[in-house]
Amino acid sequence: MSQRLVLSTVGISILLNGLEKTEQEWRERLNAAANHPELSPDLEDKVNELSQRVLDRMQNSSVQENRKRCAELNGLYGIYGNNLAAASKDTHFLIATDTALGKASATILQAFLHANQIQQVQVYIPPNLSTESTAKFSGGMKALIRWCEDTLPGYQERKYEIVFNLTGGFKGMQGYLTTVGMLYANQLVYIFEGGEQLLSIPKLPLQIKLEEVRQHGVHLAMMAEGYLLPSQQAADIPSSLLEEDGDDVTLSDWGLLVWNKAKEELLCEELLPFPYMEFSDRFKKDFKDAECKDKVQLQESLAKVAKILAESHGDPSGLKSDRGLQYDNYTHKKQGNLPIGHFRVSQATRVSCTYEGGKLHLRRFGREEEVNANP
Repeated sequence: MSQRLVLSTVGISILLNGLEKTEQEWRERLNAAANHPELSPDLEDKVNELSQRVLDRMQNSSVQENRKRCAELNGLYGIYGNNLAAASKDTHFLIATDTALGKASATILQAFLHANQIQQVQVYIPPNLSTESTAKFSGGMKALIRWCEDTLPGYQERKYEIVFNLTGGFKGMQGYLTTVGMLYANQLVYIFEGGEQLLSIPKLPLQIKLEEVRQHGVHLAMMAEGYLLPSQQAADIPSSLLEEDGDDVTLSDWGLLVWNKAKEELLCEELLPFPYMEFSDRFKKDFKDAECKDKVQLQESLAKVAKILAESHGDPSGLKSDRGLQYDNYTHKKQGNLPIGHFRVSQATRVSCTYEGGKLHLRRFGREEEVNANP
């Protein structure tokens, strides 16, 4: 059997289930603080005491008792046929809300798994993710979608089976990750509350309309880098891909998910006509000769450059302040009277360019040493 990566959503029921019937006041306070990033001193002390109590009980309880006590564990026991020892060779990610109780719950579960010789357990907290407001939830889910795109494909390439354990966690997060899992996971599993029967959620054959995405590639690529597109320029973009931000629009959660799944093919095809840029024939040849993954990285960097230039109406000074691009001019290298600049695409690749007439003229793309030697 291939190795697995198991992603488990985490809620706060593991804490609530540790309370006694006589602790109703604490239950009410914990529920009221479910979305709080920090707790009052007395409530923090209670959570610390409760966390240790829950962990001690779990370590001294039967499988059946722990399945009833913790929804997340119920799902994991279901995946591994009640034998957690079988989970020790797999990689586990616990996804919790960016709240004090979410972090505490994930920490308890991580400690329990470590105590059961399951060492490859990481907690990921999407920044700002909570159900306090639509804006926070949406922003947190976007961060989670970006994390999935950055993390999961690497495991897929290494032939891991990706399993989404959606038994625990908040209903909203479960709903979103069911859709995300349709595109990233090999298997989605769930157990109804109070039960033990593992249910496999069937994957639907979701189809990304590539041509529809291709038509708006420039704007979608720039919005994926954080660009706020004026609403009047977005009239032809499907509304499901967008969300409003004042008088502007940006990618919705679904829009970001669609873009992430379409970009590998689109950005590998041909150079997008980003604003404030011109491509030399040599640059076009460098792009054509590059490997697909390098083409994708290049165009994501160009989208970031285009975002910065668009926000400054073509002023390139903002490029130097971006730590990722590391834009600078070569010493003693010019095209006529124009200094030749360069910026970073990846650890190994660079772009050389000049700036004239309100546009960035891209000259070369390739390995750092090759571009530096002949920019």
